[in-house]
Amino acid sequence: MQEVCDGSPQYLRSLSAEKAAEEPARFSDDFPGLSDQFYLPQQLGKVGRNQHSSPLRISGPVNMWLHYDVMANVLCQIVGKKVLVLYPPIDAVHFKIPPGSSSSPMTVFHLSERGSVVYPRHHIRAVLNEGDVLYIPPLWLHSASPLDNLSVSINVFFRNLSTGYTAGRDVYGNRDLQPYENGRRNVEKIVKSMESLPNDVASTYLARLGEELIEKGKNLRQKPD
Repeated sequence: MQEVCDGSPQYLRSLSAEKAAEEPARFSDDFPGLSDQFYLPQQLGKVGRNQHSSPLRISGPVNMWLHYDVMANVLCQIVGKKVLVLYPPIDAVHFKIPPGSSSSPMTVFHLSERGSVVYPRHHIRAVLNEGDVLYIPPLWLHSASPLDNLSVSINVFFRNLSTGYTAGRDVYGNRDLQPYENGRRNVEKIVKSMESLPNDVASTYLARLGEELIEKGKNLRQKPD
């Protein structure tokens, strides 16, 4: 901790104090001596009622990798100042995210200039000061860059959907939704069903199916929820 305060480029995230490998981190349970020092305003009652986890984050001058979270969350900046850049879910195809992963290998901030974005696209840039709270919608890619040597924040992740979450243990609350996981398994079945065909024929049909899926996705975006 002292190293981080001294400017060491480290990133620390709290885990469950009792069962780190089984239970999600929750600030009030993991730091009972500080639980009365952090609470959400009344206007965010829905967040508290549907809370999944609330990890404490402490970092030095180091950028957070570009990723998305499956659950919605509110980021509460406690100490220091940092800038976040966010991209809408539709831009995920441009950031080389591997299938089944939620993180991109790409860097969106200049390494030599804090807070300066190198890959703009359709981004939203938000500067968080101490006491600021930022709502991050599910599946929105985001990355953070500190503007001070020390940053302390708490994320409160919450379930904003009534259905679709993957069953079973999810310590970090970031397992992709069940329909997506089912879809990936169905893709494997489709590919396997083409194995008896010549490669050029199979690849043609798979490409056509891919175009059909893309078109259906576009149609869904045009429909109201």
